[in-house]
Amino acid sequence: MKVVDVSFFYDENVAIEEQLLQQHYTTVGWAEALQRKGVEVIVVKRFHKDSLFQKNNVKYHFIKDRFGGILKPWQVPGKVFKQIAASDADVVQLHNFSLSIQNRLLGRFVGKKVAVVIQHHGGPLPTGIRKSFHDVLNKGADGFFFTTTEQGKQWFTNKRVQSKIMPVMEGSTFFDYASRDTKRTFEYADRTIARKKTKIEGNPVFLWVGRLDKNKDPLAVISGFEILLKNYDGAALYMIYNDAKLLNEVQARIGDSETLKNKIHLLGEIPHPEIENYYNSADYFVLGSHYEGSGYALSEALRCGCVPIITNIPSFYMMTNNGQLGALWQPGNVTSFTEAVAVAIAKPLPVEGKACIDFFTNTLSFDAIAETAIGHYRKLIEVKSK
Repeated sequence: MKVVDVSFFYDENVAIEEQLLQQHYTTVGWAEALQRKGVEVIVVKRFHKDSLFQKNNVKYHFIKDRFGGILKPWQVPGKVFKQIAASDADVVQLHNFSLSIQNRLLGRFVGKKVAVVIQHHGGPLPTGIRKSFHDVLNKGADGFFFTTTEQGKQWFTNKRVQSKIMPVMEGSTFFDYASRDTKRTFEYADRTIARKKTKIEGNPVFLWVGRLDKNKDPLAVISGFEILLKNYDGAALYMIYNDAKLLNEVQARIGDSETLKNKIHLLGEIPHPEIENYYNSADYFVLGSHYEGSGYALSEALRCGCVPIITNIPSFYMMTNNGQLGALWQPGNVTSFTEAVAVAIAKPLPVEGKACIDFFTNTLSFDAIAETAIGHYRKLIEVKSK
């Protein structure tokens, strides 16, 4: 089986190929996991220069064309199409719905024997007439990868197109890009040791890792945290973020409350390799997301045994073993958040932490995702061969 993984977007500020791959580390992790399981993988990316190399048995083609890093809807990357067609693939996997015109053209370009899969990576749903056009332009694909089937059905109105949805986690994580976290067995870390590194204190410790924006809803989490301090006065909440649209509102909310001033710690941005220590220092992971394509921070938290207290949205429901891990709450509902905290805290922490790690290993790790994807690829290849 040969799979070609295709990305049309690139950051024009990135100078070298390895830097681009590090930005797209989930693609690298996915490709290497497929390769370990016997799949031949070629990664094709648009870039500001032509280049070809192989690493960890995965082939990488970087292709320069006359367009910039972000394709316009009417621009057709012919050089990329030719390279993909020449690869003699069984499956071509694309990474964006917004390029639906290019996606449709590529499906015709590679021929009828090649299965084309489009993978969802979040973003707002199309609405109105755009949703109808979205159906038409994407219906030529043979399959669609979404974190959950329910989530995928929200993107299409056509039942035939909906029938092509295949559930698979969007991607996984590693903290050390250079080694790819070669140790693939994970254990519940001693929190005392980790807290000596991070200087985190509290009982229990709650951790937020995510943007400070309306979707993640930090103000709902902060309001709920203020209430739960009545019963858990030793608790502390640490917040890591790299996008701070609501920082002023968050700071004002904390500053207006004598209860919260010494209990919530705004850490800002932490380098990704170091975040592992913060997950290993925390007991519980919290987010208030109203929608997500998947949830990379949640995946990282589960890998470290940081028990989730997160919103009941389709991707999070799947990623918590259908709601069995930690506790889920309704987006925007502060009372629901405090009730979920009580449910999660009632569970034995080390036992629940290990259950999180086991679920990550068996379902959300790169090797687990690759196994699921291979099953989908085989079904698509079988259909195309008839």
